[in-house]
Amino acid sequence: MTDSVTTMIIEILTGKFEIPAEDVSQEAVLEDLAVDSLALLEMSLILEKRLGVSIEEGVLTSHQTIDEAARAVEALDTPADTSRAAA
Repeated sequence: MTDSVTTMIIEILTGKFEIPAEDVSQEAVLEDLAVDSLALLEMSLILEKRLGVSIEEGVLTSHQTIDEAARAVEALDTPADTSRAAA
């Protein structure tokens, strides 16, 4: 699922925030792309709607890479899955 979340984040950055595609990669740090706290909030709301998860403030930070942000969002759905696997 990380790849799809990564793709969503990249689509949001290049589409909604009009960041040039050549500047965006999985290793790009959000802060380096001029993604501020307001943009993070807006991105969180878009991801919540698309993925059906709740993203609390602080899950996404400007110091994360796009890949780290995707993994943080993906992890929001993980605890229930891992508890079932452990049972």
